[in-house]
Amino acid sequence: MANETIINPELTDSSATILNPELAADWAEPDELQAIPLIASGTVLCGQYEVVSQMEVASGEADLYLCRCEGTAYIAKIYKRHTAIKPEITEVIKRIDSPYIAQIFATGNIGGFPIEILPYYPNGSLQGKHFSEQHLVADILPCLNEGLHTLHEAGLIHKDLKPANIMMNEDGKTVTIIDFGISSLTGDGRTVLVTKTGMTPEYSAPETFRNLFLRESDYYSLGITIYELLCGYTPYANMLPEEIEQYISVQKIPFPDTLSPKMKDLITALTYYDLSNRTNPENPNRRWTYPELKRWLNGENLIIPGEGIGNAGRDSIPAFVFQGREYSDSADLTAALSKDWDAGKKMLYNGKLRAYYQRFYRKAAEICKSAEDAAAQSNGHDDRIFWKTLYQLHPKQKAFLWKGHQYESLPALGREILEQLWKQNSSLLRYYESILSEKLLSEFIAMTAPNNAKLKKAANAIELSYVEEKNNRTDFLRTLYLAAYTLSGQKILMLNDQQIRTTGELAAYMKQILSKSSADFDKLCGKLIDRNGNLDAQLEAWLIACGKEEELGQWKNTLKE
Repeated sequence: MANETIINPELTDSSATILNPELAADWAEPDELQAIPLIASGTVLCGQYEVVSQMEVASGEADLYLCRCEGTAYIAKIYKRHTAIKPEITEVIKRIDSPYIAQIFATGNIGGFPIEILPYYPNGSLQGKHFSEQHLVADILPCLNEGLHTLHEAGLIHKDLKPANIMMNEDGKTVTIIDFGISSLTGDGRTVLVTKTGMTPEYSAPETFRNLFLRESDYYSLGITIYELLCGYTPYANMLPEEIEQYISVQKIPFPDTLSPKMKDLITALTYYDLSNRTNPENPNRRWTYPELKRWLNGENLIIPGEGIGNAGRDSIPAFVFQGREYSDSADLTAALSKDWDAGKKMLYNGKLRAYYQRFYRKAAEICKSAEDAAAQSNGHDDRIFWKTLYQLHPKQKAFLWKGHQYESLPALGREILEQLWKQNSSLLRYYESILSEKLLSEFIAMTAPNNAKLKKAANAIELSYVEEKNNRTDFLRTLYLAAYTLSGQKILMLNDQQIRTTGELAAYMKQILSKSSADFDKLCGKLIDRNGNLDAQLEAWLIACGKEEELGQWKNTLKE
């Protein structure tokens, strides 16, 4: 995993030595990322930090070494670019005295490559770790909130907050923020216009794709970090940067059912898209930053952005009683009608919804009347008519609603389809098939994201593929897999509980199986391709999702020759 640190148990001789100055002649030019020659154990860096061993890291930007000085362990971070360290950033960090911001003890260089001497965290980073809601709220979030506040007050924006850049302290509870390599000084302490270089798209706020970095941008990254620490993955994991940019501009973050409403509200507030009211502290519809998070951590019940007073996305209506409960909000009512699908349809088609809207909203009453007439004249399309009517009654509805199931976004629907296919759970296949047969995907996108031409084109292709292949089970499964990959943005091939993300990883996995057992290798090959040269449905859809459609077509043409 990126930036994961592991101590090398094979420590070499620790006798003190000073770097041979002649070595510098062999070191790389400063223009670009370069490999750094191995630094011998015992080498003294920055005048007093003695190298113990190199640390095993999967990081492209720097090499890490465990060092000691007067019996205390430190980390020497040696950057592979000669100009990696910004002196102005380093000076600001050195002046910060906070338990939540990693201290820079010294700086220097070796062979022209910049060095930072940093604290050693034996418990490692938060990357790949899961935490309970209680631990996050009680210990981790207060540290991160205070740490970000300290940075922002010092005029810095971190720009790359994520679990890999958060270290667990020795107490096993509190944390410290590290890695300020792409941080920027804001000048006015609030806003900075910069390039995207170095940011991690999965954690990046929508505005950063437009080269705009704000204090709010760090808190968006915090929201995604909280999501990952609770769920084990980010909402847009394995998507390309341009795909992430498209999704976050039109979709709400998809939440799994395992998340509590409390944490869903928090993440929603930290990742709120609209920044038009960010400078008005009296307006509740703005992304949360330090003061709101601190109040939330203190137990205050705050209005969630997008769900409070003055938000155009929610409309008050006269109370409507449905299934024994009153609804006074258009979004809540349409969601309730959708959740209890058959009862909701009955309310529409028996005229009760039309009569209700007739009292105060003639346009909605006309929508209901048109739906009643269309259902009476059509045969077997009452579900689709009801579905479309729900979105006409509440056009601001962004969730995907269908036959009692509710998904906060298309990525959430895609992720569920993928997980059910991996589990070989056939109980929902008819439900997913109904979505494709009714061509709901393309119409949903036309209603909720009309400017997303790429997603609209993909949805049309999926629905066309279904029409052509619905009578062949293998082809139908391929279409479902393709829908799942397209909607979710995931690009994971699941083989024998092994997650494979690239064709290179697939080749390496197959070589590993072959080296252990030729019989297992034959079995795997038989799973991936049958005797007639037909690829496994998941494999073919995954390859298409990975951009290998042209190569697939060439391979299939070769088989025909």
